[in-house]
Amino acid sequence: MSSSERPHKGSPYAQELITHLQPYCTPRKTERGEQLDFKVNGQGVCYLILEGTVAVYRRNDNMMLSTARSPAVFGLANLTDIYFDDYNKTINPCLIGEISTARVNDIIKEKSLWGLLSKQLMFVYGRLYNNVMPQGAPTAYEMIRQQLLNLIEEDESYRAAVTAELYIREKTHLSRSGVMRILADLKTGGFIEMEEGRLIKIHKLPARY
Repeated sequence: MSSSERPHKGSPYAQELITHLQPYCTPRKTERGEQLDFKVNGQGVCYLILEGTVAVYRRNDNMMLSTARSPAVFGLANLTDIYFDDYNKTINPCLIGEISTARVNDIIKEKSLWGLLSKQLMFVYGRLYNNVMPQGAPTAYEMIRQQLLNLIEEDESYRAAVTAELYIREKTHLSRSGVMRILADLKTGGFIEMEEGRLIKIHKLPARY
């Protein structure tokens, strides 16, 4: 399945929020690898991802939590009493819109968008929970298996730009040698296809290693 045919797994509420917020934002283009902080010069910032793909990182250990492609909105959680000290990093060149958290708060009040905001936040929290929270105590192989399944669902452009080993380590903090050993065994066994470290295809991953 090509990236254009792959079903979009993003929030069904993001585009509607962007429609309301975009007229008030400052758009700009970014390069790959640019860090987007949710607080700049002491002020909260929201980002509208209009084109491209970004990753969400946890600041205290720089673990990648999730990825999202346009349309997407980040920084809305800081409208609540809970402050999230995560950050985004662009995976490829993006077109983003920047708008202060204070301005977003005013727009949501003016347009009575609290219901829409709640749906968006619930979607984001649910996705992060499913991506991050372990089910029991997974083995290293089970963690790698899950991340391979996540990686194959990413956009083809992203999969072509990142090695499977780096993707897995950023989301698990497993050792490089351990990840490389398991990937090599899976490739030798014909369970996955890889080229220059990049995941091309998954045939069938064994439940246990």
